[in-house]
Formats: sequence, structure tokens, C-alpha cells
Amino acid sequence: MSIKAFLAKIITIWALLGGALLLLIVLVTAINAAGFTGDAIARLWDGNVSGLPGYEDAVRMFVGVAALAMFPYAQLHNAHAAVDVFMQYAPNWANRVVMVASGLVLAGIAAWMAYMLSIGTLEVRSDNIETTVLGWPVWIFMPSAVVSCLLWAVAAILNITSPMESADGA
Repeated sequence: MSIKAFLAKIITIWALLGGALLLLIVLVTAINAAGFTGDAIARLWDGNVSGLPGYEDAVRMFVGVAALAMFPYAQLHNAHAAVDVFMQYAPNWANRVVMVASGLVLAGIAAWMAYMLSIGTLEVRSDNIETTVLGWPVWIFMPSAVVSCLLWAVAAILNITSPMESADGA
């Protein structure tokens, strides 16, 4: 297995883990919404059904993890938003120059984000910041963002060296 194939497999697995977390978020949201519906019905008979305590805390932490986990995969498969209005008429060499330049800039930004998130993780950990209701330490969720940004930078570099098939099959 080549290094590119190995890294692409890691990026794919990372995105699938993010997708599984997204499914968990949807499930918890459905349960919470059912609780509010149950509460509206129970109030007709002076009853009470509460929503999930700490729902907002959990969703806020999990959405950040899940969303960033998708970015490297989208980058690797060119499934991200692109502005092709002008470039569709440009010659192939100009498209390649723009792709390389934008890939390098994106890799640099993603690597910088990973660095800053690393520093932020250490600061949040030293400040003992916790979620409001559940009391979960916030820093525990931040290293996944660092990994996502590093994989995002790797995906951008991989696209420069040997572009993969785009999401639309082109």
C-alpha cells in the first residue's frame, strides 16, 4: 500500500467516525425533540416530560468534532465549494497553477489552525473550562480538531502531488 493510499484510508476512516458522531447527534436530537413533544402532550393532563439535561452542551461539543472530521475527506475528493466561473475558461496550465497555489495556502492555513488549536487546548485545559450543564472538560474535545486540521493539510498536499477523482467523477 502506497503512502498516499494509506493516508487516504486514514482520512476516510476519520470522516466515517465523524459521520457516526453526526448520526449520534441526530439520534439525541430526535430523542430530545420527542421529549418536548411528550411534554406538550403531558401538559394537557398536568404532567411533565423533560428534555435531555445537558443536550445543548453535548451537541455543541460533538458538532465541532463531527464537522471538522469531514473537511479532510472533502478536500481529498475535491468535494469542497469551488468557484469555477472564471477558471472554466482558463487554460489547463492556469488551472494547475491556481490549484497548486490554493492547495499550498490551504495546507498552510490548516496547519496554522492545528497549531493554534494545540495552544488553545493547553490553555483551556489549564483554565479547567467545563461545559455549563454537564460539567464536561472542554479540552477533551479539542485534540480531535487538531487531528482534523492536520489531516486537512495532508489532504491539500496530496491533492497537489496527485489529485484524486473529484466528488462528481471528473
